[in-house]
Amino acid sequence: MNTLVERFLLVLTTLCVLLASGGAPGPVSAQPADPQPPAADPVSDVCARGKDLYRAGKFAEARTALKNCLEQGGETVEVLLPLAVMGLREGRLEEAVEYGKRAVAVAPQDPEARYWYGRCLLRSGRVEEARGQWESGLQVDMTHKGILEGLARLSIQDGDPAKAYNLLNQIRQQGLDESWLHRLMADLAASKGMWAQSRGHLMDAMARDGANAADLLSASELSILGGEPQAAVGYCRQAVLLEPGPPTFGGLGEAYFATESLDSALVYLRLATEDDEGDPRFVFNLANALEVAGLYDEAGVQFERFLERVPDDAVGHFNYGIHLDRMGRSAAAIAHVSRAIDLDATMLSARVVLAQMMENAGDIPGAMAVVGELKRLDPDNTRELNLWEQRLAGKRGRLQEAQAAGKIHLLHMVLPTAEAVDLVRQELAAGADFASLAVRFSTGAGAARGGDIGWIKPAEMIEPLRSAISGLEINETSPPVEAGGLYHLFKRVP
Repeated sequence: MNTLVERFLLVLTTLCVLLASGGAPGPVSAQPADPQPPAADPVSDVCARGKDLYRAGKFAEARTALKNCLEQGGETVEVLLPLAVMGLREGRLEEAVEYGKRAVAVAPQDPEARYWYGRCLLRSGRVEEARGQWESGLQVDMTHKGILEGLARLSIQDGDPAKAYNLLNQIRQQGLDESWLHRLMADLAASKGMWAQSRGHLMDAMARDGANAADLLSASELSILGGEPQAAVGYCRQAVLLEPGPPTFGGLGEAYFATESLDSALVYLRLATEDDEGDPRFVFNLANALEVAGLYDEAGVQFERFLERVPDDAVGHFNYGIHLDRMGRSAAAIAHVSRAIDLDATMLSARVVLAQMMENAGDIPGAMAVVGELKRLDPDNTRELNLWEQRLAGKRGRLQEAQAAGKIHLLHMVLPTAEAVDLVRQELAAGADFASLAVRFSTGAGAARGGDIGWIKPAEMIEPLRSAISGLEINETSPPVEAGGLYHLFKRVP
């Protein structure tokens, strides 16, 4: 039984083999011939070897093999593109451009060919041609991430951050979730004043890279700009925990300043500015915080410290000018605000403040000149500026009438003791404003007005006061004059 079964299986197996091979039964003793391998295809071999070498980063050998592939098998995009990419990466730009051009000619509907040809053109300085290739590629495939990124970066160079943001957003919507994309979108959103969106992208980047002090400080700044100072405090506290030191102390001080927590702001801003090599921005913000807190003397020291380190900062000069005006040093204040305008001619607010300072100092022609310039630069406020100009013209008319009548405009200070005279003269020598000192020290009737007693005819004054004022030039202060047991100082103003 077993022998019959074995013979049956043997015969059945033999038949199956013969039928499968399409052959006829032969002599039982005949042995099947060894199968012959297919003939080798030399073109396929060299092309495959070139691609393998390219993928392995062996560019010199890959280039030789792929060029042989082109010669033997003709041009295909699969061979031309690696040659273009290798030329690009090795700085062989003319070669890269040539192969990229040929790849597009062979496969004009291949977006990858358009992308790499555009990359080669861009590296060769042919920006508009690169843009054209990418725009053509986008018409074929609107989701090609490389083309979208390339066009986005060109838009950034063109000064069109909104277009760049929209292009990158298309990449993000396709699911690309990489920190470089989130950071670039954060920068673009910030450049358009989209503070909340910028912070959101930065938070996405931190979620992927992990939080670090620099990113937390950036998130704090974006929160302040976006009107969320309390969130800024939270970010800066985390930054201080990670990297305590002047940068994070300064950031936390600025965040507290934004929340109007002046005591905490001053603590951290002082910590940030203990080292003279620290960020001068924190010195500037410390000066502003001190000014708001009413610590004017220390604020002045910090403003000067900031300008020593950053002498050409327009905002620094402007804020220091306002500080000096508050301290009664009008001449120095006018000089610093004027310097701010010289450094940044677009600061219209500085011109407004300068005109006000000049008017308050009695320099009516100077104030009118500044208002006239404001009318040219700020036509949207012409009506208000015309009214200001008219008021100044009225003052100028009264000034001219008084001068024609032989009158001079005087500030007057009455001091009770010689010690008070010495103190006032020291303040004047240090640059203090006469009017502010009159408010502080004078016992005369005009003290509340900064000692302003209006337009006076010297001839109508009694001696020795008449002699003290008769020869005064504009903005000159008289020596102290004793009369009636009191000491008198005068300043002639415009």
